[in-house]
Amino acid sequence: SRSGPSSGAQTGPEMSLTLSETLEAPLLRVPFESLKRAAKDRKALIDELSDHLAQPPADPSGDTEMEDAAAGEGVSGREASIERLRLLLSQLQGVKRKLGEVSRTEADDCARCKARLDYLAATAPTAAAAAAAAGGTPATAAARLDVILVDHLLRSGYHDSAAKLAAAAGIQLLTDGHIFEGARRVLAALLEDHDCGPALAWCADNRSRLAKSKSGLEFKLRLQQFIELVRAGPAQRAAAIAHARAHLAPWQQQHLLELQRAVATLAFPAAARERVPAYRALFQESAWHGLADLFMRDLYRLHSLTPESLLTVYLQAGLSALKTPASGAPGGSRDDPLRLPPFQRLAAHLPLAKHMHSKLVCAVTKELMSDANPPLLLPNGLVYSTR
Repeated sequence: SRSGPSSGAQTGPEMSLTLSETLEAPLLRVPFESLKRAAKDRKALIDELSDHLAQPPADPSGDTEMEDAAAGEGVSGREASIERLRLLLSQLQGVKRKLGEVSRTEADDCARCKARLDYLAATAPTAAAAAAAAGGTPATAAARLDVILVDHLLRSGYHDSAAKLAAAAGIQLLTDGHIFEGARRVLAALLEDHDCGPALAWCADNRSRLAKSKSGLEFKLRLQQFIELVRAGPAQRAAAIAHARAHLAPWQQQHLLELQRAVATLAFPAAARERVPAYRALFQESAWHGLADLFMRDLYRLHSLTPESLLTVYLQAGLSALKTPASGAPGGSRDDPLRLPPFQRLAAHLPLAKHMHSKLVCAVTKELMSDANPPLLLPNGLVYSTR
């Protein structure tokens, strides 16, 4: 017997709303998390300034070294106090500038939050159903498609095309181009210049959050720097050893085996390393692509972005409903998207669709075959409906 749906299961609009919230949660989470980081930055700046101002001023009468220096240079105590005030004023101006940058970041994130809340309210299933019942197609349907396309373009590295599409559609506040713009410089340094500097600077700015997620990106970057020093030959051997002691030794508890394998390359010349697969892999060009992929995974995780673009998610959801054992086979339906190689690659690891009842559709009339319209087998082996 076939069991019906459980009483606690969500169906219809409720299930659609839950799925929509799950898929589009990063749209609102990204600016919200950025607002939280900006608030922490503001608090850290104010606390640092407060601690500095709370320190008691040095007693000029007890600072004999300053008095001797002032006497030697002919500087009075009043001029020394003025110099201290100038230094304090310079520090206050620096804090004011940094707080101004934080305020601009908060204003931008607040604008993104408002625009995205309005967008999510307009694209909710209830709002879309009301618009369809009124006889019109909601304009947000096109905006949703544009948002999905811009996100996919950014993830694929087509930043200029993504910016032009976002500007033409007026959805700049609904996209995260500012995040990918910073990542663009890091990726260019890794893949084109083979420079780990920008990526290490990014790790330093996000060290606490990377530590919470147990990321190994910084170790991998330091390891690649060591490998490049070893690749340079005996002239850089001392620098490689110093680099390992300073930057790789602190990671030995978490990455001991990788560290041992990398350090062992110092004992072999280049020709010998090529004969050992474990060592040869460390010096291949693909290592830089692996670093770029790892950086992007950490970037997505830190900014609460999905690991795959929504375009890929939606396409795979549709393809999983169409995939059957006969999909892509020679002689299949010309309307089957799985006969195309790009869709076949997307659906390669998807499960087969489960159809409780088979349906035959005529390839000519596109009508269902039934008792009133039975199928006919032609001498050439093709089947069409009677009509």
